[in-house]
Amino acid sequence: MKAIFFLLHLTNNGFGGLEHKDSCSLIYSRYGFRDKERYNRFRQLVAHEFFHLWNVKRIRPKALETFDYERENYTTSLWFSEGTTSYYDMVIPLRSRIYDIKTFLKNLSQEITRFLSIPGRKVQPLSESSFDAWIKLYRRDANSDNSQISYYLKGELVSLLLDLLIRERHKNTRSLDDVMRLMWKKFGKDEIGFTPEQLQDAIESIAEIDLSDFFERYIDGLEELPFDKYLEPFGLQLKSILEEDASPYLGIKVQAENGKQIVKFVEADSPAGLAGIDAEDELLAINGIRVSIEQLNERLKDHRVGDIIQVTVFHQDELKTLSVQLASPQPGRYEVVRIENPSEIQKQNLIGWLERV
Repeated sequence: MKAIFFLLHLTNNGFGGLEHKDSCSLIYSRYGFRDKERYNRFRQLVAHEFFHLWNVKRIRPKALETFDYERENYTTSLWFSEGTTSYYDMVIPLRSRIYDIKTFLKNLSQEITRFLSIPGRKVQPLSESSFDAWIKLYRRDANSDNSQISYYLKGELVSLLLDLLIRERHKNTRSLDDVMRLMWKKFGKDEIGFTPEQLQDAIESIAEIDLSDFFERYIDGLEELPFDKYLEPFGLQLKSILEEDASPYLGIKVQAENGKQIVKFVEADSPAGLAGIDAEDELLAINGIRVSIEQLNERLKDHRVGDIIQVTVFHQDELKTLSVQLASPQPGRYEVVRIENPSEIQKQNLIGWLERV
């Protein structure tokens, strides 16, 4: 049996990995092993790069069948190559009993929270995100979260929905695992690149359903992912969590830089964005009183939804005071939770998905 090598580079703050044909290179914090949650994150990184031995290095899109190291290689299927791999890097530690169902659902909840906090999910389709990897994902700017979505993140969650769809239709006798096995048999074993159409055909053949509408809505389109629709047959639902003392919504992220409070991100169509506040503005005051990062949320809590406040900023070299109408507080996070009084079918579906490993 051929040896597989894991090359681990320990740094102060780095994180990432790169798959190779018979090995992988991992970058991780040398201080990230003591805390259980961070250690689990490392294990997911290992699982991710290990899964790439099949998905990407051998089961790979047609555009990557023959690697061209002198120019970009464009494909709309990175959502499957990277996103599906990201889904399995959560599943593999569960199946290996490295962590339990509670931890799996917590990790899934965190991924959904991250996804639903990115406005770009409403702007860039998943297939376009895959195709634009070279010009967007690794060339971020202050407006990236408003204009794009990661094919890793959304691809992971679309893979979740496909897995649940297949499992629910076939009472857990089929799953996304069977798609991976079929893709290996048809394309990976002989390293024959697949087209987007062949990928869809493979998923449809396992699901035994026409998925044109699914692909049109959630991969090539911009419709919101219907998490509850696919979680409900498994006795689960997505719950939005709004903190009891949440402040009215302004829509900016601020960071301290050299003693200045710099706006690093302004969410599109937020109160701040509609008022004309821009990224890289220096935040100075609210209603004429100086404000710091530490004070911002508390100051906003002094106001009600619908109140108009005066926000003073330096926009480049120009001093501006802008009127901003505060909106309703936004959910701080989302949690995948069990529904009350699940049916026997829902219980069995959940057992088949997460407990029967």
